[in-house]
Formats: sequence, C-alpha cells, structure tokens
Amino acid sequence: MANEIVDFIYSVPPITRVFLLGTIGTTFGTLLNVISPSWLINYWPLTVYKLQLWRPFTSFFVVGGDPMSKLMEIYMFYTYSKDLEMEKFRGYTADYLYFLTLLGSVIAGLNYFTGGVAYLAPLLVALTHTWSQHNPERIVRFYFGITFKAKYLPAVLLAFKLLIEGQSSFLISATGVVASYLYQHLETSQPGSPPSPIIQTPQWLKKLLPAAWSVESGWTTDTRHVQRSFGRAYYPSAPAGSGRPESTSSNSRPEGSSASFRWGRGHRLGGS
Repeated sequence: MANEIVDFIYSVPPITRVFLLGTIGTTFGTLLNVISPSWLINYWPLTVYKLQLWRPFTSFFVVGGDPMSKLMEIYMFYTYSKDLEMEKFRGYTADYLYFLTLLGSVIAGLNYFTGGVAYLAPLLVALTHTWSQHNPERIVRFYFGITFKAKYLPAVLLAFKLLIEGQSSFLISATGVVASYLYQHLETSQPGSPPSPIIQTPQWLKKLLPAAWSVESGWTTDTRHVQRSFGRAYYPSAPAGSGRPESTSSNSRPEGSSASFRWGRGHRLGGS
C-alpha cells in the first residue's frame, strides 16, 4: 500500500505534485485544527504593513467550502493541472511554473479589489479555461451526469459558483478567467509571430528547473506508459468501441503515442 502511494506521488509531474501535496496538507491541517487558515490566507494589510510576505503564496493552497467540496476542488485541480503540465507544456517544468506565476500574479492583484483571500478556486478556473481552449470539443461530465463540450466548462463552473456560493465567490473565481484570457492574448495576439516577451520563461528559471523529460526522447515507443525523470505513469489505451475520446488539443502528443487522460467518459467532475 505504501509503495503504491509513493508510486502515485512520483507519477505526478513536479509542479502539480507540489500543489497536490500542499493543498492536501493545508486542507487536512485546517480540518484537524493543526493549522489556522487565518495564517494562510492573503489579507493585504497584513501582507504589506506587517510584512507577512508568505500570504500571497500560501493562499493558493487554501480551499474553501465544506470537506466534500474541498476534496472535489483538489481533485479537479490535480486533473487539469496534470493534463496541462504534461500536454500543453510537455513536462517543461520551468515553463509551467512561470505560467502559473503569471496567472497567480494577476489573480492576486485583481482580488485586492474583490476582497478575495483564498486563491485556489480562481486558479482552478484559470486552468480549466486554458485547458478548454486547447480541448474545446472534449466531452466533460459535470454533477448529476450533465455532459457538455469542454469549451463551456469555465462558464458552467462560474455559474455553479454563482448559484451555490453567491456573488462574492463568483467574482473571486472570475478573476481566474481574466488571468487565463490575458495570458492567451499575449500568447496568440499576433498569429505567426513569437509570443510576447512577457510570457517567455526567464533563462535563469530554465537553468534552475530543467525539463522533466524531453519531447524527443522522453516519450517511449511503448504507448502504454510514459517514462520521465520523476517516475513512470501508466495510461491504458481505450478498448475498441468504448467511445472514449482522444485529445483534440492542438498540442497533441508525439506521433505514435496513444496515451490519454480519462476519468470515465471524458473528465468526470463530480457526477456519478
């Protein structure tokens, strides 16, 4: 059992792994009253005037809501963060970390005006927005078995926030869409031209965090698994006639690889 847990942890790409372990740790720590959430959330007067500079960072590991909502949000974050880190960013750890840093900076800045103090929810919305832009035709399944195309996922999440948690939660989460949109605008504002220098990963960060695997040699010829420096993850191919979709992302895997990410038929987001 212990070995299976360790294997699972090391099968998760590095940045997603840090967020996964961090959010699980803070969530159970707060539920067990080991950690006070008041020390983790980002309250700007304390951050600026009391120099409690850890708050803008730890606030991205704070999950709101009841225990079941917390677990569902962590699972969704793991799902889409892992997918983006392995597909869109192809295991380039520095690029993915810089991407999250840019999104997080916009989210933290905008939530100065909304009064938001916990940022995992808007970061999750930002990731789903980015993922949906690269997989617009994928079918996702939401609560109560509702299915729809991935391009509608951010709107559905925001509507769910508005109906269940109210206007304040909706506005805080909506900052994630703004952050993702700004990043994509800088990435694709001029077709055929290189991305804006603002979103280009600094060289010092690339040297500090080399790629977890290379596109050329990191993907093995065996389509049942992907070999990486941080572990080996197995993704069984869909059986013939199963109806399970393959990725339609423009950042598709190298030719010859049939590995894909599937939770039921499409991504299962809380439905049965």
